[in-house]
Amino acid sequence: MTMRWTIWVSLAWLGAVILVSALAPILASYDPYMPVAEPLSAPALTIPLGTDALGRDFWSRIAHGGRISLSASLAAAAIAVLVGTGVGLASAVWERWLDRLMLWATNTALAIPGLLLAMLLVAVMGPGMGVVVLAVGFGGAPAFAQPARIMFKQLLSSEYVTAAQAVGATRRRIALRHILPNALGEIISLATTHLAWAFMGITTLTFLGLAGDPSLPEWGAMLDQGRKHLIETPLLALLPGAIISLTVLSTHAIGDHLSQLPGGKRQA
Repeated sequence: MTMRWTIWVSLAWLGAVILVSALAPILASYDPYMPVAEPLSAPALTIPLGTDALGRDFWSRIAHGGRISLSASLAAAAIAVLVGTGVGLASAVWERWLDRLMLWATNTALAIPGLLLAMLLVAVMGPGMGVVVLAVGFGGAPAFAQPARIMFKQLLSSEYVTAAQAVGATRRRIALRHILPNALGEIISLATTHLAWAFMGITTLTFLGLAGDPSLPEWGAMLDQGRKHLIETPLLALLPGAIISLTVLSTHAIGDHLSQLPGGKRQA
């Protein structure tokens, strides 16, 4: 299948974001936490994007903010994928009562929007970046478990699983040696889309001030800080907002493309 131009643009954007974030200590000249000039200074040669309301170099905060936003999103997505895969696999393979219990639990959790569920978890555990990651991860797990369960159920009826059952393979062996490896392509495809959701969830909660540390150079928190100065310095809000939007759209576009590839089709 020929890759659409949107996929190439998405890959280029994500590659640039990851590269800038990884090389932030080299590309950014200043400490993202320390003032370097007058507050809300205009862009200049030494401060290419100007400064924020506290006089901190905005480019340095954008570059370092990518490291926090991306790593937190990857961690939250990993939690959602691991928990969702485990629940979906156990529900599909083990006893029917366990399947019914897990189906009821995931349906109940899905009745609450994932972002609202994450906010409820933060409200219980208290603010903090680690709490935000856990909340977004566990908040997104039910939405991953449901399609994973359907996918594993379909693989359970395949010929190689029937053959394994005929020679006396245990359920654990069938799950880990036959079903899970053959589902990796679809899991990766589904996980990519959940990464976009996790990124949006992380930046939304930090935008709401739930990261705990207001000085944290994180894109969602920076968007919240910049909106207070939207009239005099619109760049402080528009740039983080644009980066967040483009990153979410690019990640989702790549996940959608992966779902169209052989072995990556999502199950309805």
